Amino acid sequence: MPVKFGKSIVSLKLKTMIKQVIIISISFFLGYFSASAGNSIIDTDVRGAGQPMILIHGMACSADVWEDVAAYYEDRYELHLVTIAGFGNDRNIEAPHKLKAIRNAIIEYVQSEGLHKPILMGHSMGGFLSLWAAVEAPGVFGKIISVDGLPYFPVLAMPGITAETAGPIVEMMQNSMRNASPEAARAQQEMMIATMISDPEKRAAVLEMGMNSNPDVIATAMGEMYTTDLRKDVKAIDIPVLALGSWYGYRQWGTTKESATAGYLAQFDPIPDATFKMADTALHFIFYDDPEWFFDVVDGFLAEM
Repeated sequence: MPVKFGKSIVSLKLKTMIKQVIIISISFFLGYFSASAGNSIIDTDVRGAGQPMILIHGMACSADVWEDVAAYYEDRYELHLVTIAGFGNDRNIEAPHKLKAIRNAIIEYVQSEGLHKPILMGHSMGGFLSLWAAVEAPGVFGKIISVDGLPYFPVLAMPGITAETAGPIVEMMQNSMRNASPEAARAQQEMMIATMISDPEKRAAVLEMGMNSNPDVIATAMGEMYTTDLRKDVKAIDIPVLALGSWYGYRQWGTTKESATAGYLAQFDPIPDATFKMADTALHFIFYDDPEWFFDVVDGFLAEM
C-alpha cells in the first residue's frame, strides 16, 4: 500500500523512518562532477580516441571518481568526462529544475559536438541522468551503462513512495543538508561514505569532493531525485542498457541480494533491451570495490553488436 503523507504533524515513528530513509538515500546517491570546457552547467575533459563515451558522475562527486575507469578505456574510446556545476565545486546552476537543466546540457553537448551515438556511462545520479537523456532524445545515444542508478531510487528504501507523496521527506532532507555546519556535514558524509566505498583512500577522496560541492545545488538536486520518476518513461528507451546494482552496503537496513534484485528488475524490466547484473559484495561505487567484475561485465556489454 502506498505511503501517504498529510499536512498534520508526522508521528515520531514516521520521523525516525524518514530520517533513516534520508541517510540511505543520500548515501545511495553521493557522487561528484569536475570541469573543463562547455556551457555554464557542464564542462568536459576529453581523452583518448575511438567511439565516444560520456562519463557522468554521481551526486556530490566530481569527474575524478572516473580516473581508474578512464585509465582502463582511454586507449579504446574517446572519453568525455563530464563536470557539473556545483558538484565537487562551489558553482551554481541558475535553473528552476537543476537535474532537468543538466540533462538538457548533456543532450545539447552531444549535438553541438557532433558526437555519433555516444555511449553513456553514469554512476548513481549519473545513471539516472543517462536514462533520462535517452528518453528525452531518442536516436541520439548508442548504449547506456547505468552503474547503480535507477529510474526512481527512493522506492527501494520506502516501498510505496511516489513523486507526489515525497514532499515532506524532501523538505526535511533539504533543511537538514542546508542547515548543517561544516563539521556536522563532514561527520555525516564520513558515515555515509563508509557504506559506499571499502577503500579508505578512495573514501577520503570522495569525501573531499562532497565537501567542495555547493550545498544548495546538492540539496536541490537530491530533492529532485525524489520528485522525478522515470519508471513509466523508460519503456521508450530504444537502445541497449546495462544496469549494474549493489546491495551489500545496505544490508544493515535489512536489504538482501534477493530483495534488492527484485527491486531493480521491477524498474529495468520495462526497458525493451536491458540487461541487469547485481554485484555480490561491492558497495555503491562498484568500480572501486570490485573492478575486475565491473570491467568484465562492462567489456562484455560493449563488445555486443
